[in-house]
This record gives sequence, C-alpha cells and structure tokens, in this order.
Amino acid sequence: MASIGKLYGTSLAPKVLRIRAAAKVNGLNLEVVETAAVKDSYKPEFTSKFPLGQVPAFEGPDNFLLTESRAILRYVAKISDNNHLFGTDAKSEAHVDQWINFTDEMLFGNAVQLFYIFNNLLQYSKSIEQFCWARLEKGLTYLDNYLVKHTFLVGHRLTAADIAVAVELYDLFVRFLGPQARGKYTNVLRYYNTVVNQKALDGIIPVNAEFAKENAKFVPPKKEEKPKKEAAAPAPAAAAAQPAKQEKPKNPLDELPKSSFVLEEWKRVYTNEDTRSKALPWFYEHYDKDGYSIWRFDFKYNDELTQIFMSNNQIGGFFNRLEASRKYVMGTAGVFGENGNNLISGVIILRGKEYEPVLSVAPDLESYAVTPLDLEKPEDKKFFEDMLAWEAVIDGKSWADGKMLK
Repeated sequence: MASIGKLYGTSLAPKVLRIRAAAKVNGLNLEVVETAAVKDSYKPEFTSKFPLGQVPAFEGPDNFLLTESRAILRYVAKISDNNHLFGTDAKSEAHVDQWINFTDEMLFGNAVQLFYIFNNLLQYSKSIEQFCWARLEKGLTYLDNYLVKHTFLVGHRLTAADIAVAVELYDLFVRFLGPQARGKYTNVLRYYNTVVNQKALDGIIPVNAEFAKENAKFVPPKKEEKPKKEAAAPAPAAAAAQPAKQEKPKNPLDELPKSSFVLEEWKRVYTNEDTRSKALPWFYEHYDKDGYSIWRFDFKYNDELTQIFMSNNQIGGFFNRLEASRKYVMGTAGVFGENGNNLISGVIILRGKEYEPVLSVAPDLESYAVTPLDLEKPEDKKFFEDMLAWEAVIDGKSWADGKMLK
C-alpha cells in the first residue's frame, strides 16, 4: 500500500502516537520521520517546509503540508472514514472533539508543564507544581466518573476520542503517576486496558509498558563546586597606580529608605511553600506597605489573542523584558479562558510607591493597563490571593496557564 505521507515527530510522543494510531485503525501506511523538537525541527530543511519549527507535522505526497496535531489527526482519520473515528453524525463528532480538547487541556497540558519544571527546563515553583497536579487530578476524576457507565467515550465503539485519551494515559502512567495515584482511578485503568488491547491498535501503544514506580517529582540540580582560587601573587612594590574604576550610576530605587521586607526571601517562600497555607501568611507578616506597592496589570488587546500557549508566550516576553528590574519586582500572571477566547491579567509586587520606575524598562509596558491594588479592600485582597494561588477567575474565565516573575 502506498504511503499517505510523512509524519514528522518522535514516535512515542503523545501527539504523534495518536496520529499513528488513527492511521493503524484505518489501515493506512504512514511513514514516520523521527524528528526531535528544536534539535531537528529548527533545522533549515525542516523550517523551509514548516516555518514555525513545530512537531508533529505532516507532508503528503502531493506536497500537502499540515501542522497542529488535532488537524493532522482529523485529516488522517478522514482519509478512510470506514471506521467513523470522528463519529457518525454532527453530535457524535462534536463529542469526539470535546474529548480531544479535554485531553489536551486537562491532561497533556499539565503533564507537559510538570515535565518542564521537573527537568529544569523551567524554573521550579511549588505553586505551579501544585496547580498542575490539582488539574490532573480534577481531569482524571472527571474521566473516572464518566467511565462508570461507559465502555468507550463516544458511542459503543472506538473513536479518535479514545485514541487521544488512551495515548495520554499511557504517557501519564509511564512517566508521572505511581501505583498509589493510578489506583485511585479504577474505571480509568479498566478503560485504558480495554482500548490498548483493541486488535485494531495492535503494535501501536505498548501493551506491556513498565509503569512508573512512584510519582514524578522535582529533584533540585546539584550545585557544582567552585574551583578553589590560587593565592594571588603579591603585587610589585613599584606597581604603577591604576586609574580608579568608574562606579555605575545607582538606581534611584536603591536610594529609598531601607525596608524590612526582603523581596528575595519572599520569592523563596512563595516558590517552595504552599501558597495559601504557608506563603500568604508569611507575606502578610512581613510585607512593608511603605516600602513596596502592589499592582494589577491587564493586557489591552485581548481580542488579538488566539492560542493559550501563544498568550502565555506573550506573558513570558513581557517578564523577560523586565530583567533589568528583576531585583525590585516579583509577580505572577495568567491566561484565562480557552483557545480563541482568552485574556491576560497579572499582579506585581514592586519596590517603591510608583510602578513606572520598575516596569518602564519593558518597551511593551504600554500594552498593559496598570492599576493599584489596596489589600485593605476585600475584593482587591481576594484577587491578589487568587492570582498568587493560580485560582483566579476573571469575567467567568478560569485560569488556563501562567508564568511567574521572580
């Protein structure tokens, strides 16, 4: 059988594996070209076809190019629709899409975030770790309850919804969830075994894979010992006097009266302790309202935002451009909503009583509306606490993703 095209990506990566599974079920020959994200996908020969450098990516024999895993999955499933992987009518098709979106938002997205912080690809934050674990548990509990009365997710036969969910469960069971965590979801385990043992999927999802022996966790990287400096040779007695070094101009913020609130210590507490039970009580005990101030910032152009990950990149870019003021500021920001309908908002704790001296180092500050928060006002205090706990809801939109500035 002729190949329907080339699929670029890593064979067992969840978003590649589900496309391979759909091709297998439909009896299609799909060539997989092993392509590692960044390492291979940023090479000129790849970006000449796929400028964003993202995997998975698909190339058909007629030079048909396609990116985004959901789009590729749907295309492969629809090439031969004998198995109705996307349902048999508009309603069942919508339910299949619903479960694929659920997989990406509730399971895959949080697993990826945990992978990044556990592998030092992002700065570790205890509050982010807790947020991701809580979201995973919420998603798996919902799935487990649904499966009490269902063998498959949509209808009475295998669909692309089952493929997407089972593939992500495989990744969670192998890399993230230990026996105790897996054991909480008996219906999910039954369902997983039902799907992966389908004859149509034979040889795609490893049936006898070794599952994680304990929950994944963060292991701080070992600090490298600094080599001992050799004793400096005594300076010659008649050494010529060196010209005095010019001192760097002091930042006006350094001239402010000394504060009892140690921002770096607050960053450490917030990063390593539970936000509501430990970090916030510490903050209220030590916060110096005369030496610091708290602000809310809201992105002005939310109607231009599209994908959640792109909105989160917008936050990351803003925080990166605040690098010159990092010693004077700490904050957190979130993306609220869903793909195609989301907004950006955040809170900042900064040195001094005005925000401009600290935030104006970022050229894109003008893209944000900045307003003061008064912790004496219950509504401002609640917003501040919810933002730090990554549990805020804005305009009916729940927290989808976020970043820290510290």
